[in-house]
Amino acid sequence: MFTLDVRGIIPHQPRYKHAALLMFVALLLGFGLLPESVLQQLQFPFNGEFSLRWYSAHFIHLNFKHALMNASGAVLIWLLVCAFLPCRLLLTLVLVLPFAISAGLNLTPQEFVSYRGFSGAIYGFFAAGIIWHWWQQRFMTLVLALFLMGKLVMEQMPHFDNGYLLLSIGGLVAVDAHLYGALTGAFLVIVYILLARLGLFGCRLPWVVKTL
Repeated sequence: MFTLDVRGIIPHQPRYKHAALLMFVALLLGFGLLPESVLQQLQFPFNGEFSLRWYSAHFIHLNFKHALMNASGAVLIWLLVCAFLPCRLLLTLVLVLPFAISAGLNLTPQEFVSYRGFSGAIYGFFAAGIIWHWWQQRFMTLVLALFLMGKLVMEQMPHFDNGYLLLSIGGLVAVDAHLYGALTGAFLVIVYILLARLGLFGCRLPWVVKTL
C-alpha cells in the first residue's frame, strides 16, 4: 500500500512558522469569498492616488479559483525555499512587497483598469527564498533561479500572451507585477544579508542560523 511521508516534504522549521502559513493561506481563501462589491473597494486603481488599496489589492482576487491558485503557489514556494527565511524577513516581505509592486504598477503604463492578486508578492517571496536557500542546497537553488529568471524573461517578451489564464481567473495576468515582486524580494533579502554581516537590527546570517 502506497503511503506518503509528509515529514519528508515539510521543511524542518518551528511549528509556529508552519501554523502562520496555514493561517495566511486561510486568509487568502477567505478573501476569495468576499462579495464583488467589497472587492471593488479593495482593489488597486491606476489613478496615481496613494491609499491603503495599494496594500489590500494584493490579498484579494478576481474569483475563488484565482485565490486558490495563488494560495497553492504560496504553499509550494514555502515548501521549496521560503520556510527557511527568518521571521523578521518574512514579515518585512509581507509588509513591503505589496506597496513596492503597486508603486511599480502605478509608474508603468498598463492595460489594466484595476489590479487584484497575490502572484506578484509570490514572485517576491520566491526570489528572496531562492537567494536565501543558496546556503541550504546550491544545486536546487540554481535550478529554481534559472526557472524564475526564464519565466520572468518570457513574460516580458513583446508577444507574450498574458491572457492564457483568462478562462480560469477571469482576467489578464499582470506580468509586470511579477517582475516588480521578484526585484523587490531580491533587494530585500540582499539588504537583510548585508545588515546581518554588519550585525545590525538583530539580523542573522543564513549559514549561521538556518531555523530562525
